[in-house]
Amino acid sequence: MDLAANLAIAAGIIVEILLLWETSDRQKNVQPAPGIIAPGISRLQELIALTVLVSWTLIAVAEFFNPQLSSATLGGIQSAIMFPAFMFLFVYGMVHPKLLPRVNEQTIVVITAIVLLSLVGQAELAWYWLAALTVPIVAIFLMALTTFIMPPLFKSLYYFWYLICLFAMAYQSNLNLLFNAPAEPQTSMDYFIAGTAGIFLLLHSIFLVRFFLMLTANILPKNRYLIQLAMPQLFSDEQMPRYKFLTILLVVVAVLLLNRQFGFVPSFSLTSLLILFVVHFMDRAAHGAPRFL
Repeated sequence: MDLAANLAIAAGIIVEILLLWETSDRQKNVQPAPGIIAPGISRLQELIALTVLVSWTLIAVAEFFNPQLSSATLGGIQSAIMFPAFMFLFVYGMVHPKLLPRVNEQTIVVITAIVLLSLVGQAELAWYWLAALTVPIVAIFLMALTTFIMPPLFKSLYYFWYLICLFAMAYQSNLNLLFNAPAEPQTSMDYFIAGTAGIFLLLHSIFLVRFFLMLTANILPKNRYLIQLAMPQLFSDEQMPRYKFLTILLVVVAVLLLNRQFGFVPSFSLTSLLILFVVHFMDRAAHGAPRFL
Protein backbone atom coordinates (compact mmCIF):
# COMPACT_ATOMS: atom_id res chain seq x y z
CA MET A 1 0.00 0.00 0.00
CA ASP A 2 1.21 3.50 -0.79
CA LEU A 3 1.09 6.56 1.48
CA ALA A 4 -2.35 7.69 0.28
CA ALA A 5 -3.87 4.28 1.08
CA ASN A 6 -2.41 4.30 4.59
CA LEU A 7 -3.68 7.83 5.18
CA ALA A 8 -7.15 6.81 3.94
CA ILE A 9 -7.26 3.84 6.34
CA ALA A 10 -6.10 6.01 9.25
CA ALA A 11 -8.69 8.67 8.38
CA GLY A 12 -11.47 6.08 8.21
CA ILE A 13 -10.52 4.65 11.60
CA ILE A 14 -10.37 8.10 13.25
CA VAL A 15 -13.67 9.25 11.73
CA GLU A 16 -15.47 6.08 12.84
CA ILE A 17 -14.12 6.37 16.39
CA LEU A 18 -15.37 9.96 16.53
CA LEU A 19 -18.75 8.85 15.15
CA LEU A 20 -18.97 6.15 17.82
CA TRP A 21 -18.20 8.75 20.46
CA GLU A 22 -20.76 11.21 19.09
CA THR A 23 -23.46 8.53 18.84
CA SER A 24 -22.73 7.31 22.37
CA ASP A 25 -22.98 10.82 23.84
CA ARG A 26 -26.17 11.59 21.93
CA GLN A 27 -27.88 8.35 22.97
CA LYS A 28 -26.93 8.97 26.59
CA ASN A 29 -28.34 12.51 26.37
CA VAL A 30 -24.98 14.06 27.19
CA GLN A 31 -25.29 17.82 26.70
CA PRO A 32 -22.91 18.60 23.78
CA ALA A 33 -20.63 21.62 23.76
CA PRO A 34 -21.54 24.01 20.90
CA GLY A 35 -19.17 24.17 17.96
CA ILE A 36 -16.52 26.88 17.80
CA ILE A 37 -16.76 27.57 14.07
CA ALA A 38 -20.42 26.54 13.65
CA PRO A 39 -22.35 26.93 16.95
CA GLY A 40 -25.40 25.29 15.35
CA ILE A 41 -23.74 21.86 15.63
CA SER A 42 -21.95 20.19 18.51
CA ARG A 43 -18.21 20.52 18.95
CA LEU A 44 -17.77 16.79 18.37
CA GLN A 45 -19.73 16.96 15.10
CA GLU A 46 -17.60 19.93 14.12
CA LEU A 47 -14.47 17.90 14.90
CA ILE A 48 -15.74 15.05 12.69
CA ALA A 49 -16.32 17.42 9.76
CA LEU A 50 -12.91 19.03 10.27
CA THR A 51 -11.22 15.62 10.45
CA VAL A 52 -12.84 14.56 7.17
CA LEU A 53 -11.79 17.80 5.46
CA VAL A 54 -8.17 17.74 6.69
CA SER A 55 -7.67 14.02 6.11
CA TRP A 56 -8.98 14.09 2.55
CA THR A 57 -6.82 17.12 1.81
CA LEU A 58 -3.78 15.13 2.95
CA ILE A 59 -4.92 12.09 0.96
CA ALA A 60 -5.32 14.22 -2.18
CA VAL A 61 -1.83 15.69 -1.71
CA ALA A 62 -0.36 12.20 -1.22
CA GLU A 63 -2.13 10.94 -4.35
CA PHE A 64 -0.91 13.92 -6.38
CA PHE A 65 2.76 13.73 -5.41
CA ASN A 66 2.76 9.94 -4.84
CA PRO A 67 6.04 9.81 -2.86
CA GLN A 68 7.97 6.59 -3.36
CA LEU A 69 8.58 5.38 0.18
CA SER A 70 10.51 2.27 1.08
CA SER A 71 8.66 -0.85 2.21
CA ALA A 72 10.19 -0.44 5.69
CA THR A 73 8.83 3.11 5.97
CA LEU A 74 5.37 2.09 4.76
CA GLY A 75 5.43 -0.86 7.17
CA GLY A 76 6.28 1.50 10.02
CA ILE A 77 3.40 3.80 9.06
CA GLN A 78 1.01 0.86 8.93
CA SER A 79 2.18 -0.36 12.36
CA ALA A 80 1.75 3.15 13.76
CA ILE A 81 -1.87 3.07 12.54
CA MET A 82 -2.79 -0.48 13.54
CA PHE A 83 -1.28 -0.63 17.03
CA PRO A 84 -3.42 2.20 18.48
CA ALA A 85 -6.42 0.84 16.56
CA PHE A 86 -6.06 -2.62 18.13
CA MET A 87 -5.56 -1.05 21.57
CA PHE A 88 -8.82 0.84 21.04
CA LEU A 89 -10.59 -2.37 19.97
CA PHE A 90 -9.40 -4.27 23.03
CA VAL A 91 -10.26 -1.54 25.54
CA TYR A 92 -13.65 -0.55 24.12
CA GLY A 93 -14.62 -3.98 22.80
CA MET A 94 -13.66 -6.19 25.75
CA VAL A 95 -12.80 -4.10 28.81
CA HIS A 96 -15.09 -1.06 28.73
CA PRO A 97 -17.58 -1.23 25.81
CA LYS A 98 -19.21 2.14 26.45
CA LEU A 99 -18.97 3.28 22.83
CA LEU A 100 -21.17 0.53 21.37
CA PRO A 101 -24.25 2.21 19.84
CA ARG A 102 -27.62 1.25 21.28
CA VAL A 103 -29.95 -0.51 18.83
CA ASN A 104 -33.58 -1.59 18.78
CA GLU A 105 -35.59 -4.23 16.90
CA GLN A 106 -36.02 -1.98 13.87
CA THR A 107 -32.27 -1.41 13.57
CA ILE A 108 -31.66 -5.15 13.89
CA VAL A 109 -34.20 -5.91 11.13
CA VAL A 110 -32.48 -3.57 8.66
CA ILE A 111 -29.00 -4.85 9.59
CA THR A 112 -30.24 -8.43 9.17
CA ALA A 113 -31.59 -7.62 5.70
CA ILE A 114 -28.30 -6.00 4.67
CA VAL A 115 -26.18 -8.89 5.92
CA LEU A 116 -28.39 -11.63 4.48
CA LEU A 117 -28.51 -10.00 1.04
CA SER A 118 -24.74 -9.67 1.17
CA LEU A 119 -24.25 -13.30 2.23
CA VAL A 120 -26.63 -14.64 -0.41
CA GLY A 121 -24.55 -12.85 -3.00
CA GLN A 122 -21.33 -14.39 -1.70
CA ALA A 123 -22.31 -18.02 -1.19
CA GLU A 124 -25.07 -20.53 -1.84
CA LEU A 125 -26.89 -21.37 1.39
CA ALA A 126 -28.36 -24.85 1.80
CA TRP A 127 -32.11 -25.09 2.30
CA TYR A 128 -31.77 -26.14 5.95
CA TRP A 129 -29.71 -23.02 6.70
CA LEU A 130 -32.35 -20.88 5.04
CA ALA A 131 -35.06 -22.64 7.05
CA ALA A 132 -33.11 -22.13 10.28
CA LEU A 133 -32.62 -18.44 9.51
CA THR A 134 -36.33 -17.93 8.84
CA VAL A 135 -37.30 -18.31 12.50
CA PRO A 136 -35.20 -15.47 13.99
CA ILE A 137 -35.82 -13.24 10.96
CA VAL A 138 -39.60 -13.54 11.24
CA ALA A 139 -39.46 -13.12 15.02
CA ILE A 140 -37.33 -9.97 14.79
CA PHE A 141 -39.51 -8.46 12.07
CA LEU A 142 -42.72 -9.08 14.03
CA MET A 143 -41.21 -7.54 17.15
CA ALA A 144 -40.20 -4.47 15.15
CA LEU A 145 -43.85 -3.92 14.22
CA THR A 146 -45.36 -4.44 17.68
CA THR A 147 -45.59 -2.27 20.80
CA PHE A 148 -44.51 -5.07 23.13
CA ILE A 149 -41.51 -4.21 25.31
CA MET A 150 -39.39 -7.31 25.69
CA PRO A 151 -37.85 -8.46 28.98
CA PRO A 152 -34.05 -8.20 29.24
CA LEU A 153 -33.48 -11.89 28.46
CA PHE A 154 -35.29 -11.63 25.09
CA LYS A 155 -33.44 -8.41 24.32
CA SER A 156 -30.15 -10.17 24.98
CA LEU A 157 -31.00 -12.89 22.45
CA TYR A 158 -31.95 -10.32 19.82
CA TYR A 159 -28.74 -8.39 20.50
CA PHE A 160 -26.72 -11.60 20.26
CA TRP A 161 -28.24 -12.18 16.82
CA TYR A 162 -27.24 -8.63 15.83
CA LEU A 163 -23.64 -9.25 16.92
CA ILE A 164 -23.56 -12.51 14.95
CA CYS A 165 -24.73 -10.64 11.83
CA LEU A 166 -21.92 -8.09 12.21
CA PHE A 167 -19.39 -10.86 12.84
CA ALA A 168 -20.57 -12.61 9.67
CA MET A 169 -20.01 -9.37 7.75
CA ALA A 170 -16.52 -8.99 9.21
CA TYR A 171 -15.71 -12.62 8.37
CA GLN A 172 -16.78 -12.52 4.73
CA SER A 173 -15.71 -8.96 3.91
CA ASN A 174 -12.45 -7.79 2.38
CA LEU A 175 -10.98 -6.39 5.58
CA ASN A 176 -7.64 -7.66 4.30
CA LEU A 177 -7.41 -4.18 2.77
CA LEU A 178 -6.34 -3.11 6.25
CA PHE A 179 -3.35 -5.43 6.30
CA ASN A 180 -2.35 -6.56 2.78
CA ALA A 181 -2.02 -5.14 -0.69
CA PRO A 182 -5.07 -6.33 -2.70
CA ALA A 183 -4.79 -8.18 -5.98
CA GLU A 184 -6.96 -5.59 -7.76
CA PRO A 185 -6.42 -1.81 -7.71
CA GLN A 186 -8.37 0.04 -5.02
CA THR A 187 -9.23 3.70 -4.65
CA SER A 188 -8.54 5.82 -1.58
CA MET A 189 -12.29 5.80 -0.90
CA ASP A 190 -12.21 1.98 -0.76
CA TYR A 191 -9.44 2.15 1.84
CA PHE A 192 -11.29 4.86 3.79
CA ILE A 193 -14.45 2.73 3.92
CA ALA A 194 -12.38 -0.30 4.91
CA GLY A 195 -11.00 1.73 7.82
CA THR A 196 -14.42 2.92 9.04
CA ALA A 197 -16.18 -0.41 8.55
CA GLY A 198 -13.20 -2.39 9.86
CA ILE A 199 -13.05 -0.62 13.22
CA PHE A 200 -16.85 -0.87 13.60
CA LEU A 201 -17.18 -4.54 12.66
CA LEU A 202 -14.12 -5.66 14.61
CA LEU A 203 -15.25 -3.73 17.70
CA HIS A 204 -18.56 -5.61 17.72
CA SER A 205 -16.88 -8.92 16.86
CA ILE A 206 -14.64 -8.59 19.91
CA PHE A 207 -17.60 -7.66 22.10
CA LEU A 208 -19.39 -10.76 20.78
CA VAL A 209 -16.94 -12.87 22.81
CA ARG A 210 -17.71 -10.99 26.02
CA PHE A 211 -21.44 -10.97 25.37
CA PHE A 212 -21.45 -14.73 24.73
CA LEU A 213 -19.84 -15.24 28.13
CA MET A 214 -22.54 -13.03 29.67
CA LEU A 215 -25.26 -15.14 28.04
CA THR A 216 -23.75 -18.41 29.22
CA ALA A 217 -23.55 -16.95 32.73
CA ASN A 218 -27.36 -16.71 32.66
CA ILE A 219 -27.48 -20.45 33.29
CA LEU A 220 -26.94 -19.60 36.95
CA PRO A 221 -29.88 -17.55 38.29
CA LYS A 222 -27.59 -15.49 40.53
CA ASN A 223 -25.85 -14.07 37.43
CA ARG A 224 -28.96 -12.94 35.56
CA TYR A 225 -28.84 -9.48 37.07
CA LEU A 226 -25.81 -8.82 34.83
CA ILE A 227 -27.99 -8.95 31.70
CA GLN A 228 -30.59 -6.73 33.36
CA LEU A 229 -27.89 -4.15 34.03
CA ALA A 230 -26.26 -4.42 30.60
CA MET A 231 -29.21 -4.38 28.22
CA PRO A 232 -30.37 -0.75 28.84
CA GLN A 233 -26.87 0.30 27.74
CA LEU A 234 -27.06 -1.77 24.53
CA PHE A 235 -30.75 -1.95 23.58
CA SER A 236 -33.26 0.88 23.19
CA ASP A 237 -37.06 0.64 23.47
CA GLU A 238 -37.57 3.76 21.35
CA GLN A 239 -38.86 3.15 17.84
CA MET A 240 -39.57 5.35 14.88
CA PRO A 241 -43.05 5.39 13.30
CA ARG A 242 -43.69 2.21 11.38
CA TYR A 243 -44.05 3.93 8.01
CA LYS A 244 -40.57 5.44 8.37
CA PHE A 245 -39.11 2.11 9.40
CA LEU A 246 -40.70 0.24 6.48
CA THR A 247 -39.63 2.98 4.06
CA ILE A 248 -36.00 2.77 5.19
CA LEU A 249 -36.10 -1.03 5.02
CA LEU A 250 -37.50 -1.03 1.47
CA VAL A 251 -35.04 1.63 0.29
CA VAL A 252 -32.06 -0.29 1.71
CA VAL A 253 -33.18 -3.56 0.10
CA ALA A 254 -33.85 -1.82 -3.23
CA VAL A 255 -30.42 -0.13 -3.22
CA LEU A 256 -28.67 -3.45 -2.52
CA LEU A 257 -30.61 -5.31 -5.23
CA LEU A 258 -30.04 -2.56 -7.81
CA ASN A 259 -26.34 -2.46 -7.05
CA ARG A 260 -26.11 -6.23 -7.38
CA GLN A 261 -27.84 -6.02 -10.76
CA PHE A 262 -25.90 -3.09 -12.21
CA GLY A 263 -22.72 -2.93 -10.09
CA PHE A 264 -22.62 0.81 -9.47
CA VAL A 265 -20.16 0.53 -6.56
CA PRO A 266 -18.20 -2.32 -4.94
CA SER A 267 -20.51 -4.52 -2.89
CA PHE A 268 -18.50 -4.33 0.33
CA SER A 269 -18.27 -0.55 0.19
CA LEU A 270 -22.03 -0.14 -0.26
CA THR A 271 -22.89 -2.73 2.39
CA SER A 272 -20.50 -1.11 4.88
CA LEU A 273 -21.87 2.37 4.26
CA LEU A 274 -25.45 1.15 4.72
CA ILE A 275 -24.61 -0.60 8.00
CA LEU A 276 -22.85 2.49 9.35
CA PHE A 277 -25.72 4.73 8.23
CA VAL A 278 -28.34 2.54 9.88
CA VAL A 279 -26.50 2.22 13.20
CA HIS A 280 -25.35 5.84 13.49
CA PHE A 281 -28.26 7.74 11.96
CA MET A 282 -31.43 5.64 11.77
CA ASP A 283 -32.24 6.13 15.44
CA ARG A 284 -32.25 9.93 14.99
CA ALA A 285 -35.65 9.55 13.34
CA ALA A 286 -36.87 7.73 16.44
CA HIS A 287 -35.26 9.96 19.07
CA GLY A 288 -37.94 11.17 21.37
CA ALA A 289 -40.65 9.07 19.70
CA PRO A 290 -42.81 6.99 22.08
CA ARG A 291 -42.60 3.23 21.82
CA PHE A 292 -46.21 2.87 20.62
CA LEU A 293 -45.86 5.05 17.48
